[in-house]
Amino acid sequence: MSKKVIFLHGVGNGDPQRNWLSGLNQGLAAAGVGPVSGADVISPDYAWLLNAVGVKLKHPPTTYRVKDDRPERRAFVRRQSRIERLLEQSGFAKGFGLRRMPDVVVAPLQTATVKSGVLKQVYNYMSEEGLRAAVLTQVLKELPASGEIILIGHSLGSIIAIDLLDHLPEELHVSRFITIGSPGSAQILHEKHERLLKRFPYARVDDWTNFFVPFDLVTAGRGLASVFPGAQDFRIQIPRSTTNPIAHNAEQYLAHPAVGMLVADALVPPVDVPATGTEIAVRIDDTETDALFTLAYGKRVASKIGKKDITARYEDTLKVLSDEFVDGVRQRLPQGSSLPVEVAAIAQGQRPEFPQRLEFDDAVRRVVAMSFTNIIQPYEIEIGSAQSDAIPDFFVDLGYTSDHGRRVKEAIAEVREVLTDSGGFPTGRLALAAAGLALIAAGPIGIATMGTAAGAAAITSGLAAFGPGGMAGGLALLSGLASTGAMVTTAAATLKVGDIAEASDPATLAIAVASSHALQMVGEPPNPNLWASLTTAEGIVSARINKLSEFSDPKSPLISQLRQTREIINRLMKFVHDNDLGMKKLTQY
Repeated sequence: MSKKVIFLHGVGNGDPQRNWLSGLNQGLAAAGVGPVSGADVISPDYAWLLNAVGVKLKHPPTTYRVKDDRPERRAFVRRQSRIERLLEQSGFAKGFGLRRMPDVVVAPLQTATVKSGVLKQVYNYMSEEGLRAAVLTQVLKELPASGEIILIGHSLGSIIAIDLLDHLPEELHVSRFITIGSPGSAQILHEKHERLLKRFPYARVDDWTNFFVPFDLVTAGRGLASVFPGAQDFRIQIPRSTTNPIAHNAEQYLAHPAVGMLVADALVPPVDVPATGTEIAVRIDDTETDALFTLAYGKRVASKIGKKDITARYEDTLKVLSDEFVDGVRQRLPQGSSLPVEVAAIAQGQRPEFPQRLEFDDAVRRVVAMSFTNIIQPYEIEIGSAQSDAIPDFFVDLGYTSDHGRRVKEAIAEVREVLTDSGGFPTGRLALAAAGLALIAAGPIGIATMGTAAGAAAITSGLAAFGPGGMAGGLALLSGLASTGAMVTTAAATLKVGDIAEASDPATLAIAVASSHALQMVGEPPNPNLWASLTTAEGIVSARINKLSEFSDPKSPLISQLRQTREIINRLMKFVHDNDLGMKKLTQY
């Protein structure tokens, strides 16, 4: 075995019988992996030090000295995202929803637990600097000087493990860091004591997963992410019994299938098997085609940002979203099939390719929709005019001319000028998203009626369907008015010439106007139902204002937002009329 498993024990006698290893092997067996032998683990014994007082010893030196680890931090987040997907898809653990109780309730509980005999040794460790130094020194003596390790810390051992991370030998790398039953969120442990791990060593640790049990009094049912940004929390269930009333036993934690699966994944990393030509051929569906299109556009956008640091962040964000997309496709594949060719290319870090050439009017609608959208949601990066600047080159990628792209870019700029003038959408990527949120919140429908095909497409199109939470998460975000990115505005990209957008939010309507304007500028017919869409939206919003005004306060925020919405719709209608996109022109088609 090339990787050693390092286990740091909790309070008490240090588990000399290695019951923890029996639990771990039980978890590995559930994951379909063979047991770890005693020769492949290191479990330092420091129990004899835990009650010592008056120890005089200096801390081991800090060995993590990377000056700028921003790229490593973003790579760390990407790896954490993979762990999140792995555990959530398994159904063995629950992320986020942490049964979080208010601090005023948790703090007294944790304080009592720490100061009592249950965790007195933890408190001693944090309050006695000499003791901390002695324990860290003792652990470091037993670790290898280089190579890959899986580091697991239970209870007090989790505190020691966190403390250890920036003191490890420079050539020793943590390929998986797991904490279980950790009291690290207890405020009393950090008050008036030297803070644990001031700077997380992102370049030294591949990922950090913290498991806790809701009824574990040592953890008070809380994770570590609120105290340590590097930690990712997951809730698991361990049966309580008369012999284990607080669900804190290391053996039971390690026997849990979620923990076993993560250790197995680190010991035997999955390998993509090359296609042999005998697998079931699977084609990508419409949602996946939208995502490919968005990722390809994102690549072009990144090339137009100009500022090195922002470009790197944007590109790394696209990698995270690409991972989500590839994993989402894998989940729906039948057993025995390989990834579609286009998706396999993305999995290998190659540039996205389109499965088929888009019709010109469809290309225009899609590009216009994305130009109004934060395509990397839920992440937000201010990129100036990069999304517009990428359009000419992207049209070349689509098999058309850069002149076509320039005309579409010009049409978008003219419509955006209408929106940003005198109280409409402000300029800038993040400001535009914020304004879209406020205006969509004001609308009586928000996007195309949820039961319609356009409404469904708005939710399931583009990267939104594969981002954090997937489609279910997207629905929750939408209903909570927490996001206005691709999942909302790509509805307009799906509208064909014969459709009417039953939408009242300015974002979707602006995309429809810009699409028709762009089509007309390149000699293509605009949407003949555009004027009807705008007048319908105006009627919906006006009726809503009239109804609410009868009962609401004159300065009602909702009524003010609705009036702003109607003002923008009216401006769009004027633009349509002035540019010969109104009823008279459209009736010719």
